Amino acid sequence: MAEMSPEWFTQGPAAELQVWRALRNNLPDAWTVWHRFAYSSVDHSGQHSGEIDFVCFHPRRGLAVIEVKGGALSFEDGRWFQAGHVLKRSPFAQLSMARSALLALLPRREGAPLRMPVAAFVWMPAVNRVESEPPEGAGRMLYLEDLAAPEKALTAALPLLEEGEITLSAAQLKALLTPKVAYALAWQQRQTLADARLLQLTLEQARTLDAFAQFPRLRVRGCAGSGKTLLALRRAYQLTSQGKRVLLLCFNLLLAAHLRKIAGHTPGLRIDAVNDLFLELLNRTETNDPEFWHRLAEDAVPEAARFSREQPYDAIIIDEGQDFSPRIWKAVKALVPPEAEWIIFYDPAQNIFQRSLEAMPVFPWPEAVLTRNCRNTRTICEALQPYVSDAIAIPEETPQGEAPECYVAASISALRARLIALLERLTLHENIPLESIVIMGAHARARMALTSVEARFPDLRYFTYRKFKGLEAPVLILLDVDETHPLWDASARYTAISRAVHKLIILSLETPAAETPASETASTGRT
Repeated sequence: MAEMSPEWFTQGPAAELQVWRALRNNLPDAWTVWHRFAYSSVDHSGQHSGEIDFVCFHPRRGLAVIEVKGGALSFEDGRWFQAGHVLKRSPFAQLSMARSALLALLPRREGAPLRMPVAAFVWMPAVNRVESEPPEGAGRMLYLEDLAAPEKALTAALPLLEEGEITLSAAQLKALLTPKVAYALAWQQRQTLADARLLQLTLEQARTLDAFAQFPRLRVRGCAGSGKTLLALRRAYQLTSQGKRVLLLCFNLLLAAHLRKIAGHTPGLRIDAVNDLFLELLNRTETNDPEFWHRLAEDAVPEAARFSREQPYDAIIIDEGQDFSPRIWKAVKALVPPEAEWIIFYDPAQNIFQRSLEAMPVFPWPEAVLTRNCRNTRTICEALQPYVSDAIAIPEETPQGEAPECYVAASISALRARLIALLERLTLHENIPLESIVIMGAHARARMALTSVEARFPDLRYFTYRKFKGLEAPVLILLDVDETHPLWDASARYTAISRAVHKLIILSLETPAAETPASETASTGRT
């Protein structure tokens, strides 16, 4: 297996990911590969900068410089085309400039750069080999079949040299080409790299996107972090780009606001918390009456039916469907026009409101299932495993991350002192912005005895796990976790832990303390 720098795929289109995997898995250990190598050079015409998709080094072969092209290229009348558009510069002209800049970085011997064989390739991983190639690309074009045996393809243009003919070792070359960045110390860099690895579209998600085009009504069941909300937005964008009107509903107020912020002004797309839509349809204002929300959903049924007739949407998308009560489902069913596309995303393991899932609509096609977590680091995924009946699949590219930190104390006051010390360490010594940190508990903020903490950190973000459901935080601190309390049952802990992306800290009560806030009833309305 080749040594990769960086050691994981950080960014790039799907074609580059294909080539990256082929180089990593199918090149022998002797090879070192740099992905997305940025260069800058100066010649008689001025300064040039750019990026080389892949640089591959073998200690007895030299360097292979690779430009990856997704889709298909064509060559006509001396010009290169991609997707029907003429390229301003031949891909081999690009490579020639990159090759010169790369060689200029090598140590100079007696006034001239160190000599090293260099071959340049254009790789089209989605295209089969052709019989004839343009003159400048002859022998320097790589194709789909080369993914299985990249060394054979690369070395065809690089001679095998005697020992010692290349006097630069892989370690020396790596020192020249690899940026010296302290990833282990800089939080923002660690977060950026890990985010890029977590955002790769999984094969399960791609298949689900394909299923939307085949099945007009579909249930999608997915574990925490499997990309349900991402897919909901992607399908909404697909449909609105076709001129269709889409209504995306969820239960959580914060999640609805977050989705609206992401979507911005997307013509044809409306995003709402479901009870907010009912309030609008009935022209009502919420009250403190405990029965208000039950009556709201029941009263909304005829208005929802009228709305679907007068202002029909082409598609209704439900996110976090396990949060919808039977009364809400009855009103939502009335809201959906007969011919509308209808997609429901849900996770039964996050049923913290203990809704009856039997009320959820059933469609005549098998539901899609997402089992691969693409939100959390590996250590956080592993922390989730005890709370689900089916194991959560962890993609190979998932970053390891830091082990969760767990602290136990016998009292609320001791946990507050520990919380202050942790926040000081995170913000002052690890340079993590306070806005990247979320404190989460089971009770409303006013009942969490946070006065001493807020005095030191007035901009502290605190939410209950119900309010923050469906969202995520780079750094998450769970506060006053008491596994003997019904509000911290397995479903609650699973839901809460899965909100952490990179760093998880759990502050637990050793025993139920006298100063523990009283139990809080589950929300039935706006969350």
